[in-house]
Amino acid sequence: METLFTYFLGPKGENTELFKKLINLAIEWNKKWREDFFDDETIYPENFFESEIYKVESEKLEKIFDEFLKRFEKNLPYFHPRYSAQMLKDPSIPALLAYFVTMLTNPNNHAYEGGPVTTEMEMEVVDDLLNLVGFKEGWGHLTSGGSLANLEALWAVRDFRKDGIAVFSKGSHYSWRRICSILKVDFVEIDVDENYRIDLNQLEDVLKKNNVMFVMANFGTTGVGAVDPVMEILKLKEKYGFHLHIDAAYGGYMRTLIIDEQGKIIDFSNVEAPLKKFVYDNLIAVSESDSLTIDPHKHGLVMYGAGGVLYKDENLRQVILNTSPYTYHKKDKPNIGMFQLEGSRPGASAGAVWLTHKVIPLNKNGFGKILTQTLKSANYLYEKINNLQGFSPLTQPDLDIFCFYKHNGSFKLSEINENTLKIYNRLSIENSAPKFILSKFVVDSSTAKRINPKFEIDDESLVSLRSVFIKHWNAISERVNYIDLLVNELFQD
Repeated sequence: METLFTYFLGPKGENTELFKKLINLAIEWNKKWREDFFDDETIYPENFFESEIYKVESEKLEKIFDEFLKRFEKNLPYFHPRYSAQMLKDPSIPALLAYFVTMLTNPNNHAYEGGPVTTEMEMEVVDDLLNLVGFKEGWGHLTSGGSLANLEALWAVRDFRKDGIAVFSKGSHYSWRRICSILKVDFVEIDVDENYRIDLNQLEDVLKKNNVMFVMANFGTTGVGAVDPVMEILKLKEKYGFHLHIDAAYGGYMRTLIIDEQGKIIDFSNVEAPLKKFVYDNLIAVSESDSLTIDPHKHGLVMYGAGGVLYKDENLRQVILNTSPYTYHKKDKPNIGMFQLEGSRPGASAGAVWLTHKVIPLNKNGFGKILTQTLKSANYLYEKINNLQGFSPLTQPDLDIFCFYKHNGSFKLSEINENTLKIYNRLSIENSAPKFILSKFVVDSSTAKRINPKFEIDDESLVSLRSVFIKHWNAISERVNYIDLLVNELFQD
């Protein structure tokens, strides 16, 4: 239980004293490190800190910083369980500390000499992630985010295979269309089934009729957190020989739910989390993919700016190799920038992921404890909605994202949308003082009909309410049941 509380600031800043203590330690360490670097005299003028200019400029800084803080009071409460609109949460305290310390020296992980310590940390993080997803051999690196990781993966495959199209479901992240446009790769989008997973029959039909070089399977779609049937797609891979990439930007860390302290896969009967057998089987199957996107800045408990991409094939590293006469001087050291699209990258992100992985183990007793609670939250709300008259789930959650709508007995899209939007306008950023903040998820009418044949199509789309339970607080509070409070709010006018 301590993992769930000790390593976070808390929704009301309950753990601030520990954070202050460690931040002050970091500041003092940084000061001493600077003081001890050569026995040089200070370059600051004598009596500078008693000067008028210092007084004026420091007061100016304090005043504008106060304005900055006041402006930030208008920000949304991403830290609180009443907010479940998007994939936003507090970073862990280890991540905050590491990022802060590293930020003070501002290393650049593009080349080894730009960030020797954080480059080595990044290499260790990559090993962590390779082990986590079950890649026995491979390589990879951190990126600024999942979209960049996905772009790089398709870029590498395109340049290696030279010819062919890309295939992914209509439920995939919007960036896939952009990526194909940027790379000039033709693509086919496959319909989703009633679970918002890729339609396997359509997929095979496309494979039969086209030269497909790249198939992308989702492990946690942005909209509903759906998991594509990786096991079945692997069978098609054996038959048709395409490169299989898994977009596990959101769901990759869920592997910690099925890994024990020795790094072994736990039998399904012994999994403590409320995990579907389908999801369990496909968590195991991701290890057979060719490449994978995984974002530490989602379920990896670190701040945004830390995506990641992993590969098995060394050939893909060679096709995107880039050298520079002014950057890569340490030839005997890892220069990660040679094998990626991005140039400058913050070493602070690598430091944040490294320290978080060291403090919170990548197994069922570390990250797994936290993610168990996020799954419990989504499942609890699903059960509540499934038994509420006038409400229906859009799908049963595979992970910890849940969408639902209000129908009041009518399955005409126009009436569902009207009823659902009334709630959305109260419980979202559309309201200046909402008691809860949800988002909405909109699907086109043809997709809606595939999800539920009962829908009467009299509108171009279906609007549903969306809760992203990326925070673990909802399921563990013994004092306040926020999900029950949310359900009660659904009936307020």
